[in-house]
Formats: sequence, structure tokens, C-alpha cells
Amino acid sequence: MRKGIATVSISGTLAAKLEAIAAAHFDSVELFDADVVASPCRPEDIARRCAELGLAIDLFQPLRDVVGLTPEVFPDRLRFARAKFELMERLGATRALLCSAVHPASVDDSQLTAEQLGIVGDVAAEHGFTLAYEALAWGTHVNRFHQTRAIVDLVDLPNVGVAVDTFHMLARGDGAEALAGLDGDRIAFVQIADAHRLSMDVLEWSRHHRCFPGQGALDVESVVGAAVEAGYRGPLSLEVFSDIVREANPRDTARDAMRSLLHLEEQLRRRWEQPSDGRTLAEGVDRPGRPRVELFDPPPAPQLPGVGHVEIAVTPGDPSMLQLFSRLGFTAVSPQGPDTDGIGRAARTVLRNGEATVVLDARSDLELRRSAAGQRPHVAAVAVDGDTDSALCARAHAFNLPVSETREPEGRVDATRSPAGVEVRLGSPCPRMDVPAPGRWGPLDHLGIAVDTDRSDAEVSFHRTLIGLRPGPVSEFIDPAGRLRSRVLEPEAGALRVVLNIAVHGAGHPTWIGVNQLAYACTDLLRQAESLAASGAPVLPVPDSYYDDLAARLDPPPELLARLRRLNVLYDRDERGGELLHLYTPLVGGRFYIELLERRGGYSGFGAANTPVRLASQAATPWL
Repeated sequence: MRKGIATVSISGTLAAKLEAIAAAHFDSVELFDADVVASPCRPEDIARRCAELGLAIDLFQPLRDVVGLTPEVFPDRLRFARAKFELMERLGATRALLCSAVHPASVDDSQLTAEQLGIVGDVAAEHGFTLAYEALAWGTHVNRFHQTRAIVDLVDLPNVGVAVDTFHMLARGDGAEALAGLDGDRIAFVQIADAHRLSMDVLEWSRHHRCFPGQGALDVESVVGAAVEAGYRGPLSLEVFSDIVREANPRDTARDAMRSLLHLEEQLRRRWEQPSDGRTLAEGVDRPGRPRVELFDPPPAPQLPGVGHVEIAVTPGDPSMLQLFSRLGFTAVSPQGPDTDGIGRAARTVLRNGEATVVLDARSDLELRRSAAGQRPHVAAVAVDGDTDSALCARAHAFNLPVSETREPEGRVDATRSPAGVEVRLGSPCPRMDVPAPGRWGPLDHLGIAVDTDRSDAEVSFHRTLIGLRPGPVSEFIDPAGRLRSRVLEPEAGALRVVLNIAVHGAGHPTWIGVNQLAYACTDLLRQAESLAASGAPVLPVPDSYYDDLAARLDPPPELLARLRRLNVLYDRDERGGELLHLYTPLVGGRFYIELLERRGGYSGFGAANTPVRLASQAATPWL
């Protein structure tokens, strides 16, 4: 199906927007009226430029406050519509979006609204135009999809249909069921936007906080799927109003938008390839009415994604990181093959503690062909593995993610980079060991990534499209230096979870971008804490008042409370009785920290109640 995007969803001048949209391989655009009015180009020049870039103009939008008005006001608004139809002639556009009224002279009269829409529809038909009537979620009287559907039925003109806008529908509680029984020919256009769940005025929500599909919490897939199942075969077009996209680089936004739309098509494919009896279409089962449309078909995301190993860039000749991990119980082991710098020092040291593997890399950023030198130590790369390792690189290529290739002692390594700058190794081989790995640490439970506010939605898209992680709710915490918002991304199955940390700090408090947390699982945290204390490992101190509060809140057994207090272990319990025990290191070089945790009884959270204590203690504790 044809892929489009509204020019309002991209920052910059109209010329820059069109170039960015074309570079991201969109098929078409929705031209926003304000972009045309503000452009120094004549409408004919805009049409010519779109044609040069291979972009069809699928929609001119929007016609505001034209129908549903008092009889005294309507003639002047009809004059306005006629003027915009002449503009559309010059642009070569043949379809217009007409919104429900928010005008002071709007009336609560569906019959009158239908009469006026019919008049405008007749004028549009003289030009060969189609009208898509849309219920704005904040429309004065028409703000629900069933209202526009009823009004369009009253009009009964072949060139007047409904606009299916996922944001306006879902924001008002209208899901896929609102399209039940609707003939696809009556759908004039489909506009797609997601959004985070926010409690605020719907107009403010719409204008400032929309996002591309898959980045928010709305069930966009079901509404778009229902429209296609009804018979709609027109463009699938993105329309996102957002403060973030207004400030972001237009080419970055356009590429991110295309990936989101491709991922939506992948979701639709999965939806239609799983019949109700659980068998697949490959087994010869067809679902009645399943739409026959061509959809994006990339290699699948890993079903059980996990982290094979983490690479930390360290300063050559500085033993501090090796000493830190040794105190944490890691043992240095040797990968196969030589791996030294030019004067015989180890350039890469592989460390293991049970199932946890860390590689300390002392090679220079120039040698590794990194675009910029990073402050050391820092987490330089994360190797993602799973059941479909061999296809992960092909999946990255399919989503137009930049992939680089390097050579390591273990073989060829393909990698890409997230919007936050995290280097992700794509199914790269884990360093092979000459000796068994001692220790009792488990695999990486979750990964924390610090990200700028204006790249947070793009970071969600990256992990969702490449690895298949699903975004969860947003939590907010008070940080001694400002404010912290966290968002969890989880797989359908598997061990890899990602926590995005969006920090808003005041002046003088730098925000580090990239991996800032390595959280490893274990099965007996208190025993591990005793071992760490005996080895002199640096553990983040917890204030005594925390344990007094813990006794008041959750009332753990006195002997457990005393042991938690002595070992600086934090504790949480959920409503089902599941428990979390966890401890932290201080910040390492101000860039990242390590968490060791134990989940009991199906606990699935992250100890949110303890986060303010951890943030305050890290702020007060000297860096390692």
C-alpha cells in the first residue's frame, strides 16, 4: 500500500520537508495548508517539485470550520472553500480533508451539517475532488467517528467519505469496532498517529504529544487493520503533531517515520497471518475476508532476544576497571586468538561471572573507526543475540538502519547505532573461552539507556522495530539535579529488557547519553552481597532512614530487615507478594553503574519505590 506523511509532521521549510520525505522513500505527502501559504514558491512550483521528487500529493489539509455552522455564516465559509479548491487545482491535488467545526457559530444539527457538507461536496465534484470528513476529537458538536459516519451517510455523495484518523478516534475511545459494517469505499482517507497516555486537554494532547505508530500506547494497529479489512486501499499516511518533531532534524524524523510505518505494516501482516484457530496461512488456512494487500515483509525480530556480552571502553594501561570487576566476582579469561596492542599489552580483556560476560576494550576510538572519541570508561557496545541471530543484520538493512562491519578475533561483527548513540552488535559472536566461566551471576536482566527528550520516541522506534521490544508506561521521579522519566521496553519473551531514562537537568548538571545501567540477575542476592562485602567491592551506600521507612511501608521480617540494612540492599514487594532484592555500585566515571538483583515470586517491576533513594545516594557518592 502507498505510504505517505503530512508535511506538518516534519520540521523546516516546505522545500526541506519535501526533500527529507523523498529521501526516506515515501510515496506521497499530505500538504498542510499553512506550509503552502508560508512557502515562497507558487503552487505550480510546489507541484512540480513534488513530481521531481517522486511524491504524489494525496491530500490537501485541512479545510477548517466550513460545515456545521449557522446559515448566516455558512456562505462566507463556502466562499473560503471555493478559494481553496482553486488552490488545489494549481497544486494538482484531488482530495481534501474537511474537519468538524470548532467555530463559535457551530450548531448541534446533524441534518444541517449534512446539507452543508453536501453543498461543499457538489462544488468539490465540479473539480473532480474527493472530500474526507473528519471528526476532530475536540470538535464542538461533532467529535466522534460515528457522528461523521452518520453525516456522510446522510450526504450520500460518491465523492464524500469519512476520514479514519487513529488519534482522533482512539483519543475519544473509538476503536476498531467503530468501523464495523463500514464499506471501504466510504473511507476517503486514513491518517495514522500514536500517542502516549496522558491526562490532559485533548487539544493540547493532539497538538503537542502525538508520535509515530509503535512509539505510544494507542491501539493503532487494530484501527488501521479494520479499515483495510473493510476494503480501503488508499494511502496509509502519517499525521503527527509534536513538539519533538518540530525541533528535530527533518531527515532523521522522516527516516524514523518510515520505519514506524514499515513496522506497522509488519504488525498487520502478522495479524492477518494468524487465523483464529492458531494455524498459519502457510498451512493452508485462510481467514474469511482477509485483505489481499502487499505489505512489508522483513526478516523476523528475535523471539528470545538477549545480551551476549557488553563492551566497555577503558583507558589503555589503566587497571581500575579490571580491579572493579574483579572485586565484583568476575574472572579474566582468554578469548581464542591473539588480541594485543602493538607493544604486547592486552587490548581486549574478557571477563566472566557465571552467565555475565564483559569485554574491557582498550583500543583507541580511531582504531575502531568511531566518529568521535568518548570519555572513558563508558559502555561502548552491546551484543544482542537470540534465536534469529543470522537474520538480525538483514532486518536492520530492511528497516534502512545504517550497518557497519568490523573484524574482531571472533570473526566479522555487524553493528548499528541507536538514536541515543548505543552501538548494537547484530548477532555478533560472543568471545569464546578457554576455561569454564566461574561465578554465580546470571544474564543481563535489563539495560538502562539515557536518552535526550527529543530522541526518546526515536529510541523507542529503534528497539521496537529492530529487536521487537514493546513500549510500556512512563514513570516519573524526582532527581536531585532535576527530573527523571523512565520508560520500560519489554519483549514478548526472552531476557532482554530496556529502560529508557529521560533526564531533564538544570544548568551545570550534564546529562550523559547512552548506556548508563547494567542490571544483572542472580538467584541468591543476599549471599552475593556477603561475597561483595568480603571482597571490598564498592556498593552504593543506602541511608539508614530508608530502612526505617521500609519497616513502616512493607514490614519485612526483623532479621531480613537487619541483613538488608547491613549489606546496603534495597527491597520491594508487589501486590501479589513477589519480591525484589537489589543493590548498586556508585557511578563509574559518572557514566554508568551496575545493579545486581534477585526477583522472587514472579516480581516483574524495577523497584520504582526505591529509585529516588538510589538517585539521591548516587548524587552524594563519589564516582568510581
